[in-house]
Amino acid sequence: MHCPKLSAITRLPYWIAHIRGYEVQWMTSQHKKYGHTIRFGPNDISFADAQAWRDIYTVSKGKKENNKVLGFYGRPADSGYMVVEPDAIRHAIIRKSFLPAFSEQSLRKQEPLFQKYADLMVASARKNGSLDMMKLFDFTTFDIMAEFTFGEPLGMLETNQYSQWVATAFRSLKAIPVMQFISSYTVPRTIFRFAEPNYVKKIRFDFYDHTVSRVDKRLQQGSDQPDLWNCVEESTVLTAPGTETTSTLLTGLTYYLIRNPDKMKILTDEVRGTFSSNENITFEALARLEYLNACIREGLRVYPPAPSGLPRVIAEGGSIVMGKWLPAGTCVSVHPTAANSSPANFRNPDEFIPERWLGGPGYEADVREVAQPFSAGPRNCLGMNMAWHEMRLLLAKLVFNFDILSDVGPEWRDQRVYLLRERKPLICQLKDVRKAA
Repeated sequence: MHCPKLSAITRLPYWIAHIRGYEVQWMTSQHKKYGHTIRFGPNDISFADAQAWRDIYTVSKGKKENNKVLGFYGRPADSGYMVVEPDAIRHAIIRKSFLPAFSEQSLRKQEPLFQKYADLMVASARKNGSLDMMKLFDFTTFDIMAEFTFGEPLGMLETNQYSQWVATAFRSLKAIPVMQFISSYTVPRTIFRFAEPNYVKKIRFDFYDHTVSRVDKRLQQGSDQPDLWNCVEESTVLTAPGTETTSTLLTGLTYYLIRNPDKMKILTDEVRGTFSSNENITFEALARLEYLNACIREGLRVYPPAPSGLPRVIAEGGSIVMGKWLPAGTCVSVHPTAANSSPANFRNPDEFIPERWLGGPGYEADVREVAQPFSAGPRNCLGMNMAWHEMRLLLAKLVFNFDILSDVGPEWRDQRVYLLRERKPLICQLKDVRKAA
């Protein structure tokens, strides 16, 4: 197992890169230099291999679950937070209560909600013509999730601006690595507990209180709509999957399609050749579009919305990862960006080639199972099916109604990451092809 000499004794190089926003670039460069298995701290190991996903994140019979590293996520004011619930049994109970809301049957009942906002997105794009695709996707996905979760939208598509709640979340992005650092060590964690700046405390609790008040309002009002809370058996946690990450994927995928006009043409021909009107563009029909689905898979590979490794702690008794036994307490993870960009896993890894997901010649040897954008195992993304429906619908409706044009250059990809991407505006001109017809 290889690593930079300094990383063998301290995690400082990682923290410096992470706090500055260059963790993804730094970790990817370390993997390219040292291989699929690297040590980036005295007790931290990163992998870029498909088998590592199975060894770290899945739980086979008789095997203990490797828990999430709590310091990586931080703990919210509410103790019942499903994302980092350390107890496997309690996590399973909480997750089970939410499963009905994200079942295929429930999502099909919710399709009118998704269609409504997809059409509002098209109307907004038609009205503005030239716009920032990042904001358009943000407004749409957050409005969808707000109504799905709380029973009422945030009104971002209508006002064409971020709500205070969402704006606060994005403004706090750069603080995530700092909070991860503080949460990972006893001394800074103790100091921060007693010396947390009042403005930081206010932002954190205002955001939490806003969420709780919206949930309480939804539960008090009641609803006959098949939304999240009408499908949940116990309302002890709040989850909002498929929002920022879905918008991020759609923004990045739009960039790659613009930069690869031949791929954009194939996708456009498939969508416009399949549908004769916006009303025909349904969940069921979109699931059958091979090239659309391949484009999304390739977008998730070259531009993963969650580009950093999600660490786990090896359970009591130790565990075997990639054929080697690791002692309990070792922090392990698969780094998605390093894995997805490795020539050992993908031919022409830096190129946008949807055909690799369709069995295109020359790509048979691609290790496609290494790309796990929704993670793996019993704690994988609960909203995966919802995200797929949403990504297909929003992208297809845009491509059906508009020619998307931009002179954006390759520098757009140079983005910092603070657990989530610090995305750049993607200014595009949308030519309305429906009017021309």
